[in-house]
Amino acid sequence: MTSNDPSCLGGLRIVIVEDETMIAMLIEDVLLDNGCQVVGLGRTVAEAVDLIECERPDAVTLDGNLDGELSGPVAERCGELGIRYLVVTGYVERTLTDPHLAGAPRLPKPFTVASLVSAATEHLC
Repeated sequence: MTSNDPSCLGGLRIVIVEDETMIAMLIEDVLLDNGCQVVGLGRTVAEAVDLIECERPDAVTLDGNLDGELSGPVAERCGELGIRYLVVTGYVERTLTDPHLAGAPRLPKPFTVASLVSAATEHLC
């Protein structure tokens, strides 16, 4: 289901998967400002998979490259659990080589607050 109304974000339980602290904080601030509940932050593939297993969020924002490791296993687990996710990455070409990231909705870095809200509204609601 997609929506054009950011109010659909209200109440969504979100996990942020991002290895850059400042970017994670920006994503968190934007999501909180739009009514989401951020239930965790994963900085590595292993942390992210564990967090998703434990929290079972409604949706995930997923950096495509976590300190040199593609986050395809995280996307794969989200798919298995029926959890919506949005790939937020500066490594568009590299992530296209992973079958779990290649067809996923994505937001290229750098992004604006408005583009993050728009992408989250379209793909996480």
